[in-house]
Amino acid sequence: MYSKFIVYIILAIAVLSSCKDDQVTEPIPVVDYLKVTMQPTFGTNELLLDQTFTTAEGYLVQFTDLKCYFTSMKNSSNELCQAALYDYRETGTLVFSKPGKPTDYASLNGFVGVDILYNHEDPSAFANDNPLNIAIANDMHWDWNPGYIFLKVEAKVDTIANGIDNFDHFVIFHIGTDAFNQTLSLPAITWTASGTGLYSLPLKLDMQKFLQNGLQTIDLKSEYSSHSSAGQEVLSMKVIQNFKDAISFY
Repeated sequence: MYSKFIVYIILAIAVLSSCKDDQVTEPIPVVDYLKVTMQPTFGTNELLLDQTFTTAEGYLVQFTDLKCYFTSMKNSSNELCQAALYDYRETGTLVFSKPGKPTDYASLNGFVGVDILYNHEDPSAFANDNPLNIAIANDMHWDWNPGYIFLKVEAKVDTIANGIDNFDHFVIFHIGTDAFNQTLSLPAITWTASGTGLYSLPLKLDMQKFLQNGLQTIDLKSEYSSHSSAGQEVLSMKVIQNFKDAISFY
């Protein structure tokens, strides 16, 4: 009797084990990611910080800092990215990488700058991983003027064509405040598959066009500083408009 009982136990274990082997493991869903990058150029040449380029006026220029905020990037009411901080020196060409399907974002509209919905919020109240959080924003938030710096362009310039490199003329553009927020429209986007579940949108930022944008040029010898203060409105608007217009598909 005891031996039959042992046989029954063995058979039961075999049956249960067989049932377990027959179970179908559900596949883990693959989440698509949309990645936006922005490569600075100077005309047809890729731009590296601290590299020397020649302006239309014959000045030698070395860009030392390029930063800007992109906010409320969405297709209609479908938001892809609340905020992204582009920092070419620290994070290279990356603008942002977010979960999303290419078919949901055939176009993107948002701001070069910080949406007025967020610009005057307490920067310490945003989540720790949000680019608007003060720990990430860091020097892109003014402590003396509640709000964010939308755009930073800094450079060193040699304005004297004498064959001697002397980059002693400093350019500082720090543009912010609601009046200078710029809308950005990226229509008819073609997302490029660049890996399993990863789709990329490469942009370029042409700093030659930033300086020479049709009739709206920036002469770095005479137009070299703005902190968006009173009396600097014309230059501040020119700087951020030219910067926005210098962004295009790569």
